Amino acid sequence: MRLRMKNRNYSTTLANGMFYWISILVSLTSFMAFLLHVLGMMASEWNAQVGLAACAAVSWTVYVLHKRYVIADLYSNHISAFLGMALLLFLCLYNPHQFMGIWFVFLLYPIFLSFFLDRLLLVVWGAISYFIFTFSLGYENEETITLNIFFSLILAGGSALCAWAGHLTMKKVAGESRLSAEAYNREAAITLLNTLVPIVERKTQTSSKEIEQMSRLMKRMLLEFPQEQVQDWEIKLLSLLHYVSRIKFPDYVFETGEKLTTFEFQIIQEHCMFGIEMFRNDPAFTRVVLALQDHHEKYDGSGYPNKLKGEDIRLLAQILGIVESFLAMTAPRAYRETASLEEAFEEICGMAGTAYDEKVVRAFTRAVQIHSPTRVSNVPPMVG
Repeated sequence: MRLRMKNRNYSTTLANGMFYWISILVSLTSFMAFLLHVLGMMASEWNAQVGLAACAAVSWTVYVLHKRYVIADLYSNHISAFLGMALLLFLCLYNPHQFMGIWFVFLLYPIFLSFFLDRLLLVVWGAISYFIFTFSLGYENEETITLNIFFSLILAGGSALCAWAGHLTMKKVAGESRLSAEAYNREAAITLLNTLVPIVERKTQTSSKEIEQMSRLMKRMLLEFPQEQVQDWEIKLLSLLHYVSRIKFPDYVFETGEKLTTFEFQIIQEHCMFGIEMFRNDPAFTRVVLALQDHHEKYDGSGYPNKLKGEDIRLLAQILGIVESFLAMTAPRAYRETASLEEAFEEICGMAGTAYDEKVVRAFTRAVQIHSPTRVSNVPPMVG
């Protein structure tokens, strides 16, 4: 079994901390009991001292094994909860000094589990913990009076309320922290890309105004698809990312007027992967990254890099692909003549159902006609 030495997440750290502090507390208890026995302040058998030392050794063994061999995966939290409960059960059953009330630790265990932010974990292992505590009421003393049992059950109910309240509170705090972190990461990403814009502008000899033009046109097209719920920051980031991705192109590509070779075209295609290279480890950017990756896919399956077809192509990617084509056709390029707005408009409309989904082309026509001085009546019908 491979060691888990890197990428420890919050739950892993919390679980390791639980076993570590249990080991510390048991070791301190063992040391204090030994010291008091030596000083004659506590009368106890030596086998009880040895028993506490054995409990400490078992605790440290469980801690080391958990830290090194429990792999962080889908079930790691449940494995950690099971090991924690097994260790506590061992300590309570062994209990060499017969500490009174040691079983109350099972009322604290669900409260600790609430910090894992896992509802299923809390319900399952919390219920088992309360069952063990309830069973222990008759285990310690069969003559326990009804009042003490009633008081213990009240404590158990209070523990359950605290555990559930703790879970909800931690969920809220974690959610707020996550949103704050995502906002910070978004601003950092946009700031980083903005610092590269002047470099790309000089390298490619294309105006950075294209970023704002692309954002504006994409927003207008997305008005036709409110169910997508694309955020403004995603559109801004996608437009920036698309523009800055040209930094991967060789300099001479923007100076030559000749047709690109097969090798040069392969290099150009690599700009689709720029988002993955930049933000592959941040799930908040997934939609933006995948849209950039797929924006050269064609509805009929003739695009790249993955030859996606039809509905397999993400809507945001199709929108970016159409907007890119329109802006590219109407912007000056060294290797071809600049098309008029009307020519570019008609060419994109003519690719409805082949290169682009007809409903996406329809959204494009509406978006362009909002600010275009020329109305084109030959628009494909809306589908679906």
